[in-house]
Amino acid sequence: MKKIAYFLWACCIAGCTGNGNSEKTEGDTLAYTYVPSPIHDSEKIPVTDTTKFEGTYSGLLPCASCEGIETTLTLYDDHSFLMKEVYKDEQPDTFVNKGKYEVKSNTLYLKMDGAGVERPVMYAVRPNSLTQLDMNGKEITGALAGHYVLMKN
Repeated sequence: MKKIAYFLWACCIAGCTGNGNSEKTEGDTLAYTYVPSPIHDSEKIPVTDTTKFEGTYSGLLPCASCEGIETTLTLYDDHSFLMKEVYKDEQPDTFVNKGKYEVKSNTLYLKMDGAGVERPVMYAVRPNSLTQLDMNGKEITGALAGHYVLMKN
């Protein structure tokens, strides 16, 4: 079941990034266009042994086949984490994962216990928030890019 959840999660991420070759047809409207800004030096958190990332982060992440994924990520002092994901649908599905995390060069890497996932889930570390990265560690672009943020509670 977890493998299916991770496959669906990866498909959601891949589907939301788009290929940038969309054409606008008559009748299409665009409320706004989000252009993600690069992380400036003033936004980066210098990663040191004393930097504290522990705490709970939450947000509603985009989902290709549902209304969104209500995500709560708790980082603990011992570099373990607990992630709860609730897929908002007519019949909500809840997935709970745990594992270890590490931070390198302002990127948070989550390694799930027994998940069979080859690549860790990655987030850009920003003051009081985490921004989900794609499977290659790059910022997600496109119309939904600004929705891949978990805010620290």
